[in-house]
Amino acid sequence: MISSRETFKYKMKQLKIENTNKYLLVPKRCRKCNNIIPYEKRKNSFCSHSCAGTYNNLIRGYKKPLLDRFCKRCNKKIERKTHRDTSTLCKECRKGYFFNDDIPLKSIIYTKHHKSSAFALVRSRARTIAKDLNMTKCSLCGYNKHVEVCHKKAISSFSEDTLVSIINSPDNLIALCPNCHWEFDNH
Repeated sequence: MISSRETFKYKMKQLKIENTNKYLLVPKRCRKCNNIIPYEKRKNSFCSHSCAGTYNNLIRGYKKPLLDRFCKRCNKKIERKTHRDTSTLCKECRKGYFFNDDIPLKSIIYTKHHKSSAFALVRSRARTIAKDLNMTKCSLCGYNKHVEVCHKKAISSFSEDTLVSIINSPDNLIALCPNCHWEFDNH
């Protein structure tokens, strides 16, 4: 014999199925992306918090104001276009700080972490020089989808008194694809 509790559960389950089917005939859609909102969330106007935030911020025209930032060296106002621009130096100071290659190797060796990152700044500057020299394809095979800048003479083979400008001279740099770079380093 079926109890009244089981009968009630069965009727409620049937009613939910019936209401879900009715809802799916004419479902409610997200106001932002127009996706169908599931039956369980039918009271919502949006399918997610992301859609709600994007839609409401566009409607209100809300944009976070850009806060003024000042250079740590010269105290000039830093020109910013987006919130992602978090630089702490102005263009002039950054250029002098990052691209001064007339400094000895020992002054920029990075020793705080793993020894493989010791010459990271030298490599970074080499990539910038290669980009300026338009090294966009492999010097050996001509591949141009992805190239890596390689030092013909290894950075570690230079003495610590050698200037970075000498290590990263165009005569010591070569653009290679990953395969040719591996062969160059291992043969």
